[in-house]
Amino acid sequence: MIGVFAAARPIIVQTPGSNSTKTLQANGVGTVSATPNEVQLYLAVEMQAATATQATQDNAGTMTQVMQALVNAGVSRDSISTVSYTLTPTYNSSNNDQTTPTKIIGYIARNSIQVTLTNSSHVGMVLDTAVAAGANEVGGITFTFTSQTYANLQKQALQLAIQDASGQAQSMATALGVHIVAPISVTTGYSSAINRRDGYIKRADTNTTWNPTDRS
Repeated sequence: MIGVFAAARPIIVQTPGSNSTKTLQANGVGTVSATPNEVQLYLAVEMQAATATQATQDNAGTMTQVMQALVNAGVSRDSISTVSYTLTPTYNSSNNDQTTPTKIIGYIARNSIQVTLTNSSHVGMVLDTAVAAGANEVGGITFTFTSQTYANLQKQALQLAIQDASGQAQSMATALGVHIVAPISVTTGYSSAINRRDGYIKRADTNTTWNPTDRS
């Protein structure tokens, strides 16, 4: 859902037979909805090893397999981007002796990517392909709009908001017995509802399916 709040006011109004002018303010709201035409998947590979070098090498090898599998499945390489990469040490947790220094016993390398799709029917296939290739985290799924679609929806919502504000202004002017001369200013504000499926899983079942609903 794309919502627009338009304050197409203050508006100059004039009383019939008088040269004096005053202002009134009216707010309008315009809302449009559409089925999302873009899906953003957040996948990650997390690997643990005794050394930092081994952890990063294992992670790089697995992530390369994941990305190549996605490309082989028809996902454009330009649609895959790195979101974050971390390398963190792990420490011995069984040390009850407070006088003994904590020791590093290994490292965890985590590489997170975003996969952008324009066909929601491919979501399940992409998830299954990535997990089968070695991805062991699914951080979330966001159903949204492409930039062009979002811009068009904003324009539609803005037109509706202006029409709503103008209609309210005209109703107030009629009730007050005054004429609308012209708007002084128009202030707009946008809001949108994001349909995000969050989750944190270690594997995905085969033939995973997702069905986006209209955002309204």
